[in-house]
Amino acid sequence: MAHRIVSNEDFYNRALDLFRTYGFDGVSLQRLAEATGLEKASLYYRYPGGKDEIALAVAQGVVAWFQANVFDPLTDDTPPRKRVAAVADNLRTFYAGGKKSCVTDVLSLPGGSDALRAGLKGAMQAWIKAFAGIARECGFSPSAAKARAEETIIRIEGSLVLARVLGDNSTFERTMKLLPDLLTAE
Repeated sequence: MAHRIVSNEDFYNRALDLFRTYGFDGVSLQRLAEATGLEKASLYYRYPGGKDEIALAVAQGVVAWFQANVFDPLTDDTPPRKRVAAVADNLRTFYAGGKKSCVTDVLSLPGGSDALRAGLKGAMQAWIKAFAGIARECGFSPSAAKARAEETIIRIEGSLVLARVLGDNSTFERTMKLLPDLLTAE
């Protein structure tokens, strides 16, 4: 019998969807094998550390996406509001308009490794730093910029929870529309 081949990108996307849907504890190697069509042995061949290593790879992929689609765009030379609006569009895509859970949220639940927790903490700190940077550029003091960044992330994350629980993504969409005001307006 021929072995199934799954590209790294396809594997990552399927694993990301599983972790977003079931959280760390709800994703098993069996579930990963079923979603990818790979044997468990193939999963261990790719990721000798098993589920912990796969979750860490997914988290690293999310961080790379955020670097390219959130952090970097906030530092280009267009007007701040335009940059934040572009980032809001990117976040709409990543979260499927509020229909997909935040992987940082679901992977931060107990059960993951210390490396995973450290990676998620670093990702959240980078997100706060990026949002605070744009707020600083718009004239906020360092403490006010950090507070505004944290409040903005709370709104994004909270709107994703509301969308998941209520089955209504309108709060997420409203948050994305408000993103430029949240980070750039007095």
